[in-house]
Amino acid sequence: MEEYQQSADALKAAMRELPYVSADLPGIGGAIKEEPEHFQVEEVLPYAACGQGEHLYVTLRRKLWNTADVAAALGKCFGLKSADIGWGGRKDKQAVTTQTFSLLLPLSMPMEEIRARLSALPFEILDLNRHRNKIKTGHVAANRFRILLSQTAPGSIVQAQAIAAAVLQRGLPNFFGEQRFGREMSNLDRAMGMVAKKHSPRSKQDDLMVSALQSALFNLWLTRRMARGHGNQIIAGDVAQKTDTGGLFVVEDLVEAQQRFSQSAIVYTGPIFGFKMKAAALEAASFEQQILDEFQMDSGTFKQLKAPGSRREALLRLPDLAVKPVEAGLWFSFTLPAGAYATTVLREFMR
Repeated sequence: MEEYQQSADALKAAMRELPYVSADLPGIGGAIKEEPEHFQVEEVLPYAACGQGEHLYVTLRRKLWNTADVAAALGKCFGLKSADIGWGGRKDKQAVTTQTFSLLLPLSMPMEEIRARLSALPFEILDLNRHRNKIKTGHVAANRFRILLSQTAPGSIVQAQAIAAAVLQRGLPNFFGEQRFGREMSNLDRAMGMVAKKHSPRSKQDDLMVSALQSALFNLWLTRRMARGHGNQIIAGDVAQKTDTGGLFVVEDLVEAQQRFSQSAIVYTGPIFGFKMKAAALEAASFEQQILDEFQMDSGTFKQLKAPGSRREALLRLPDLAVKPVEAGLWFSFTLPAGAYATTVLREFMR
């Protein structure tokens, strides 16, 4: 058990020292979320409601409400069970958030009645439309962010623009944010305890611990890859992802793959370790195996944890990243794919 605690401590230490892609440039400091209005996020669904069907899509804007509580309030408004309410992903409570929920409502219910019931809730209703299916977890294409970084020094826009230019040129490491690991990273202690005792997940909370472990291993893998000088290049056997379709393939022609990577047509992916994860080959496979060996894990570990695994794009391209100076600080705007963290972007600037 002691060796697993040491492993947890090693992972936590690594999570506190994630590298920066713009490390050659000075940071600007600052503060985020001094006010909810300083952190704005708009969810983008992968499809639009078709206008027909028994699921009502409610697009709303809220402040200081978490996603589960919004869903509960919507359900109470119409007497729905939790299974009749859908959403794509959880959003930050300390923010102004635009998000779409689906409600299973009979077609016979007049829209006037629906609007009247929703008007009693403390949300700004932006759109109502019907669709044939429920919104399920993961049904999010992207999130658009507008974030005010306050308490920045005068003239920091020059430094911020230099960092932004570096991020645009080099790409941004797609690290999992520190919130993934819980307060004082205690999720990693609990996850390693499950591994040590060979416990399988018994609850959603246990599943979160397993996810935290997978996320930390990914962050460590990407940190080590950057340290080896391979953060901005393809290596033999990488599992690459096509940026237009999302399709995965194992790199065989290294020269061709590097050219496509330079053109942002593909991106290399990292391991979300699991017993069904698409395997890398050659040098890339050896490097991933080193991470597992270091922590005495294998595919059997993840079978025990009921974690099938997946691949995660390792670098983010942010073509719409923009920084605008205002009296209160600097406004940042950018779009991230689902699963990426806005705090990962801001840490490059704040340090």
